[in-house]
Amino acid sequence: MSYDFWLLPAEHCHDAAAARAFALTQDEADEPATSIACSLAADISAVNADLTEEQGFLSVTPLSGTGAAVFVPSPWRHIQDARDVVVPRAFAADYGMYDPQLDIVLSPRGSVAGRVSTSREGTFPTITPDLIDHFVGAMKVDDFVIVETRGEVYIQTTRINIEAFTVEHRAGSADQHFGTEVVAAPEVVGMMKAWLASDGDAITDQYSWTKIDL
Repeated sequence: MSYDFWLLPAEHCHDAAAARAFALTQDEADEPATSIACSLAADISAVNADLTEEQGFLSVTPLSGTGAAVFVPSPWRHIQDARDVVVPRAFAADYGMYDPQLDIVLSPRGSVAGRVSTSREGTFPTITPDLIDHFVGAMKVDDFVIVETRGEVYIQTTRINIEAFTVEHRAGSADQHFGTEVVAAPEVVGMMKAWLASDGDAITDQYSWTKIDL
């Protein structure tokens, strides 16, 4: 059984429902691949072809397009490897990526360079508002979510119990690492999005922050 990534033109990726509907329509129509889908499938297949069989991140190779879509199956043990290859190449082609297992969509439109790291589903090589909404909203006790725009510049949260989350932000060095505590996931989401939109400035005056000594 494979883990699937569905690659679709970005104009059909404004939310997960739209992405899923478009992908299923392409699959059912089973039309010849568009030139962009062919090129994207070939690009991803070429990366996999340079790897050993054990390292390969595709369950089926070479890939082919189906209409405007490219369906990418990956062995479960190589989900992270596949995601790291597929997402940037899709974005470069103005394609988004729909993950039917998580029911989330990543689109190059509205994304921010960086990565989102999670305690349960690995790392995503881009930052989107939907990723923040999805993973913070689904946090269980001891789960974490880290949003990092560049080395040592990040905001992170950990759910410490059912009624509280810690939130920390760091601006490059240990003397610029601060933390606070909030009680609700929507507040964490708002803090992360505000931090992302302002490069950190928007949240520094709104909460009581304590310097974190690591």
